[in-house]
Amino acid sequence: MSRTNLYYYLMIKTTTLIAALLLTISLFTSCGSSAESDAKKVAEIQCRAQKLMEKVANGDMNALTESQKISAEAVELEKELEGKYTSEEEKKAFGEALLKEIQNCN
Repeated sequence: MSRTNLYYYLMIKTTTLIAALLLTISLFTSCGSSAESDAKKVAEIQCRAQKLMEKVANGDMNALTESQKISAEAVELEKELEGKYTSEEEKKAFGEALLKEIQNCN
């Protein structure tokens, strides 16, 4: 695989991962410390995915391995959160906690 093809592959993979995380975020929410804890997990994976995109843009060829690891973690987290939060109140609490955690992404 040429360097250019690998670059585009990694960009697509990373973008797909972030889209999947955003979908997961829109589906799940919670109240109290559970929401904060779950939001922190989602935000951490999202931040790592964003940093990975920067590495790919800079031509880091090791990003594929890291992308696969982040993808696997996102899938596991999605399974963990699936169906956990159902009420609008819970979704709102999770969304607010997630926005707070994402602001800490650096």
